[in-house]
Amino acid sequence: MVRLYGGELTTLDSRKVSIKIRSSMIYIPLVIYVIFCLYPLYFTINTSLQEHAEIFSIPPKVIFKPTLKSYVKVLTMYGFTDFMINSLVAVTSSVALAMTLGVPCAYVLSRYDIPRKRDIAYNILTFRFLPPIAIAIPLYLYYIKIKMYDTVAGLSLIYVVMNLPFTVWLTRGFFLAIPKELEEAAELDGCSKLGVFLRITLPLSLYGLASTALLCFILTWNEFLLALILTGMSARTLPVQSLKFAEAMGLDWGALCAAATIILLPPMAMGIFLRKYIIRGLTFGAVKG
Repeated sequence: MVRLYGGELTTLDSRKVSIKIRSSMIYIPLVIYVIFCLYPLYFTINTSLQEHAEIFSIPPKVIFKPTLKSYVKVLTMYGFTDFMINSLVAVTSSVALAMTLGVPCAYVLSRYDIPRKRDIAYNILTFRFLPPIAIAIPLYLYYIKIKMYDTVAGLSLIYVVMNLPFTVWLTRGFFLAIPKELEEAAELDGCSKLGVFLRITLPLSLYGLASTALLCFILTWNEFLLALILTGMSARTLPVQSLKFAEAMGLDWGALCAAATIILLPPMAMGIFLRKYIIRGLTFGAVKG
C-alpha cells in the first residue's frame, strides 16, 4: 500500500504499530511478574556473598566485593555435608522406588479393563491430599515402636508413600495419551505384553516420566515437616539442618542464605539438565483422564 499525503501511515503500517503496542502490553506484565519471582533468588544469593556488616548496611550496597566466607562456614560447621548426603540418599532412593512401583501401576490402570479402575485411580490420588501434619504424631510414635526413627530408610519409606500417588496419577495421564494402536501393532508382530511396555510405551513416555521424576524430586527435596519430626541427628536432611544457623548463631543471615543457595543447587541442576524433557513432558497428555 502507498502512503497517504502529509506523511500519514498506511493501513498496513498502522496495523503493525497496533500489534507492537498490544505485544508490549502483554510482555510488560510478564516481565514484571518474572522480576517479582526472581527477586527472592537474587536476594538470597546476593546476601550469601556479602560480609556480615554489609548485609545490614543502609542504604543496601549494590556493588560490593563478593566473599565465600558464608559458604565456608556452612560447609565446615555442623556437618552440613553429611546432611547433604542424607538428603540425596533419602530423596533419590524414594523417587526411584516410587517410579518403579508407580509406573507399572499407572500402566495397568490406563490399559487394562479392571473393575472400577477410575475409582481406584481417584482413591490413590486422595492419599496425596492428606496433610502430613494430620498423621505426624501417630507416625512418630509408630516409627519409634518399629525402631525406624532417625533412619534414612524410614525417611525414604514415608517419602515413597508421599510420591507414589502423585507418580501413579501423573504417569497414568501420559500413558492414556499414547495411542493403543501402536501397542496393538507391536503385539501383532509377536511382541509380548512386557515387551510392548518396555519397548514401545516407556520410550514414548520418556519425557513425561522424566518430568514426573523431577517434580517428585523437588517436592521431596524441599520437604520439611516430616523430616523434622521423624529424624534426630543421624538422618537429618538439609532443610532441617539449615535452621541451626538461625538457632545457634542468632540469625546469621549470610550463612542461612548460603545454606539456602546450596539447597537450591541440586533441583536447579536437574531442571537445567532435563529442561527439554520437562517442556515436552508437561505438554504431553498430563491432564487427560
